[in-house]
Amino acid sequence: MGKRELSRQGVFLFTLLAAIFLLSGVALASEAKQVDFGALSLLPPVIAITLCIVTREVIPSLFIGIWVAGTMLAGWNPVMGFGKAVESLWNNLGDPWSARIVLTSLTMGGLVGIMKIGGGIDAIVGWITSKIKSSKSAQVFTMLAGFIIFFEDYVNTLVVGTTMTPITEKYKISKEKLSYLVDSTAAPVACIAGISSWIAYMVGQIGTQFNDLGIGFSPYLAYLKSIPFVLYNILALVLMAMVVFSGRDFGPMLKAEIRARKTGKVLRDGAQPLINPNQVQEGPDSETPRRVINFVLPLATLVGLIFTLLLVTGGWPSVGVAEAIGEGSSSKALVWGAFGSVFVTLIFYRLQGISTWNKLFRGYMEGMRSIFYGTLILIFAWGIGSAVKQVGTAKFIVSLTHDVLAIGWVPLITFVTGAIVSFCTGTSYGTMAVLMPIVLPLVHAIASNQGIDPMPYIIPTIGAVLAGAVWGDHCSPISDTTIMSSMFTGSDHMDHVTTQIPYALLAALGAIAGYAGFALGLPALVNLAIGIGVVFIVFRGISKPVELEG
Repeated sequence: MGKRELSRQGVFLFTLLAAIFLLSGVALASEAKQVDFGALSLLPPVIAITLCIVTREVIPSLFIGIWVAGTMLAGWNPVMGFGKAVESLWNNLGDPWSARIVLTSLTMGGLVGIMKIGGGIDAIVGWITSKIKSSKSAQVFTMLAGFIIFFEDYVNTLVVGTTMTPITEKYKISKEKLSYLVDSTAAPVACIAGISSWIAYMVGQIGTQFNDLGIGFSPYLAYLKSIPFVLYNILALVLMAMVVFSGRDFGPMLKAEIRARKTGKVLRDGAQPLINPNQVQEGPDSETPRRVINFVLPLATLVGLIFTLLLVTGGWPSVGVAEAIGEGSSSKALVWGAFGSVFVTLIFYRLQGISTWNKLFRGYMEGMRSIFYGTLILIFAWGIGSAVKQVGTAKFIVSLTHDVLAIGWVPLITFVTGAIVSFCTGTSYGTMAVLMPIVLPLVHAIASNQGIDPMPYIIPTIGAVLAGAVWGDHCSPISDTTIMSSMFTGSDHMDHVTTQIPYALLAALGAIAGYAGFALGLPALVNLAIGIGVVFIVFRGISKPVELEG
């Protein structure tokens, strides 16, 4: 065992023991109390995220964060807090939405195992490889695939990550880069797509506030008008395009790409990928035909079923397609679509006589086992998300910026606040739910006091809420989409987080510059141009060509 590993374990154990003795020493009661924890509400997420980064042991780190929150809620009694931590896990796992996502993840892993047995994976790798001639074209293909699957961020990570993993391995593209490309076309795209599974929630949040404030403007139209002000999402996508087409990287990502190019190691030594690439060991027999249709049909069935069920659960054909997608249950569509595609794939393969039932089912089970670790992290991430909600982390962060009076600066402060909240809580939806009821009435009140039309300020503020919410969802180690991006690309989760954060920060810097431009009275397109300019200049200044460095 190396010195670094011993050091990490030492930090982990020291933090655990210190937390136990400290909390034991200040234990005040054995029952939960309604307490305003103030700045102490930051403890659970800060401890969990810091331990994740320092020790790279995600599950124990998340549990300690949950335990700290449970202890706070139990009157600082660590014994009762431990029980509350465990209770938080089973409560989240028992939630219907969470259970459906867990089933989807495991079933998708099983589908990949079946396609490997049936030669579908080998076939698509061979076909795409014949079209892709370089690492750059592989990255371009990954990026475009992410744009095409715009209607649901989970589907994006599932399909693009699974499809492009073997292709990017062939061209020595690091797992860190692949997970970044997949993650950057998930939540950032779904949020501003205009038609996606996010629409109902976002428009619902806007509509609730409009009703309370007596605003007769269409909530959906307000959302559409806010898209140019969702600066982070736009700039994150622009930065990704810069990275792909320039062949340049910076920071930890540059080191990861150089390692992959020089040594062929797409994972660093000692990495712990969330999907075990060695788990599904059994492949197709030598005589099994490698037919592209054996990949295309399962994938088309998966996407088609999910899209159709999204429409059906949203009320289609009684309502229009756009409304149905927005109102549909994405979690139900995902789990039904995953199970349906597995069923169709099994029947399709057996009709061809590709393999025996026994071998196909064995592939399914091995595929599920390969993704179990990542699914477990997802459950613990939900646990810490629930815990920080109960101790009031988001409310405390928002309270720090509640007394803003200069109306032009509200979008900038809203974006920064939303980014902090979403990073600490790992949820974009939760961040929207916290910020919308605060910032929209705030803007409306300030505009009314000044005798000006509030809509020119409410629209950009909505965009800032969405942008801030997505920032944390895009790069927080406890975000579900970040975890799923690591999971379905086979990346070490903390490697994905630490290499992606510098890119997220750069896009956020551009967004801050754009919101500052709005505060100074500049038009939306000018602010977007300012943001792009900042991102481009900084990126060119700190990045280096991977091929030359490697």
